Amino acid sequence: MLYLLLSILCTASLLFIFKLYERYGVHTFQAIVVNYVVCVLVGLLFPGGTDVLQPQIFTRAWAYFAMALGVIFIVNFYLIAITAQRVGVTVASVAAKISLVIPVLFSLLVLQTTVKDYTWLNYAGMAAALVAIVLSSLRPRGQADGAGGAKVSAALAILLPLVIFLNSGIADSLINYTNQYHLQPHEASQFTMLTFATSAVAGLAVYVYQSFRYKTNFRRRSLIAGFILGVPNYLSVFFLILALGYFHNDGAFFYPINNIGIILAGAAGAVIFFKEKLTPLNLLGLVLAVLALVLISYQEIMANLF
Repeated sequence: MLYLLLSILCTASLLFIFKLYERYGVHTFQAIVVNYVVCVLVGLLFPGGTDVLQPQIFTRAWAYFAMALGVIFIVNFYLIAITAQRVGVTVASVAAKISLVIPVLFSLLVLQTTVKDYTWLNYAGMAAALVAIVLSSLRPRGQADGAGGAKVSAALAILLPLVIFLNSGIADSLINYTNQYHLQPHEASQFTMLTFATSAVAGLAVYVYQSFRYKTNFRRRSLIAGFILGVPNYLSVFFLILALGYFHNDGAFFYPINNIGIILAGAAGAVIFFKEKLTPLNLLGLVLAVLALVLISYQEIMANLF
């Protein structure tokens, strides 16, 4: 249970750090690039981490899936950061964690690996998830967000979370596919490291392009900000794996519980630390997000609790 709590806290802390970037004028993209470099460096300290430095790793069947995932990761991480800063921490956490719907449908319709019969309650949970994203994203007309008081249009406030929802779901589905057809259990750490390394390389490539194209200077505080983000980012994955093992790798039960914890921790932290104001519709969206996760996996939750 301790690993579950640590996984929730580390993941939720990433959203809070993004919000602090805005407050202290940190260049978000530069810090995210440094973050992934830090993730790789931290990963090298763990057993098997140095395997990613060996050229043979690219001969593995899963290598290209890991690299594709690395690109998706850094794009989505940046979108989550922008959403947390401009729309709200609660919205970012709901959009990212409610995306469980997509890999569930992918497993059901494409991989056809489901081990249970889906009922109307499961499908009602999937529908509630989409409604939850929209409701949690709605902002009063004219509300200003961001350190500079920049106003976010209603369309953008809904579009950003929806893109995060799709990207997160695609990433999880890609992990499911790779894990089923190409990845061996002992290769999990190598897969994770190559994913992080690809994110770092992709980010550095974009930064180099920006430096020459737009004469963007690297800000010294991006190093500190990236380190502060990178350590909990890596640990969130590390504790996630340990917590999943504690629950006997029962992902159908574990992930909804984990994601509910992250959504609630994100919402509580947003209100307590950043004074985010949630409208009645936002609160309804938050409740629907939790309800959706419960409905999607209510069979596994009932079986484990009773």
